Amino acid sequence: MLRRAAAALDEIAASPGQLRLVDLGGRLGLAKSTVRRLLVGLVEIGFASIDDDGRISLGERLLALGGADDASLTMQFRPTLDRLARATGETVDLSVLRGRQMLFIDQVQSTHRLRAVSAVGMRFPLETTANGKAARQLLNDPAANLSAIAFDRDEHTAGISAAGVAARTVGGHIVAISVPAPSERFTANEAGIVDALRESAQALVI
Repeated sequence: MLRRAAAALDEIAASPGQLRLVDLGGRLGLAKSTVRRLLVGLVEIGFASIDDDGRISLGERLLALGGADDASLTMQFRPTLDRLARATGETVDLSVLRGRQMLFIDQVQSTHRLRAVSAVGMRFPLETTANGKAARQLLNDPAANLSAIAFDRDEHTAGISAAGVAARTVGGHIVAISVPAPSERFTANEAGIVDALRESAQALVI
């Protein structure tokens, strides 16, 4: 039952406020009655919530736990973000794997007038983002603690490219730092960005 609950929460986190009971059952491959019992239990303990339209989201209790965790990660890695931003002159993002998406939890913005900026709190896919691709490397290799540098070249957003690296923390989180920039400037400075990112990556493995 615990495994089913964890799988359900992963699906809810991946599509917050979008799934109904029948959708969740389809994704989990479980009978409607089984999913209903599972969901009732998650709602009772505050790990899930259902709105008036029957759409499911993560519950306030679970979000509060995650928020405290994210705040700790932000404090832990902010010096690394600051150093990388100074070294590259570009925006630097910190994200953590949540379900099947990357949740952006901190950012140091570039001082360039033309810069890449993503709102903290947004979720991004694993397939088309540099941080997501880096995180997938660790998902595919449970024994690894640090990924290779991964790239997004105009895949997630036209005109924006990025490099990212992910690490598995002592607490079991998969976190990633990424450096997005307008594609023309990214291409011109790619070697320096990658070198600075690779050096900063060592600070993630603690």
